[in-house]
Amino acid sequence: MTTLPAAPLADPRAPHRSGPGPQDVVILGSTGSIGTQAVDVVRRSPGRFRVVGLAAGAGRLELLAEQALELGVPTVAVARAEAEPRLRDLLRAGAGGG
Repeated sequence: MTTLPAAPLADPRAPHRSGPGPQDVVILGSTGSIGTQAVDVVRRSPGRFRVVGLAAGAGRLELLAEQALELGVPTVAVARAEAEPRLRDLLRAGAGGG
């Protein structure tokens, strides 16, 4: 068994990145109360954030798919494996694939 060195976590003392271009963000729990508020912040801040990942439980798959399609998110995860086929169908249908 090979053990890889642990990747360092973000340093809370490090200065906030202020370079040009949008800040990449991942929203965990995007269909819940706080997650939907985070998505709203992204919507109201065009050009400031780029959502590169969404994750949620399997209770609101339609909303998760809508968020992913609206924001052009390349990576979407769902907590329960049995919900994956339905999520894939929703994403394909929303993208004009079904």
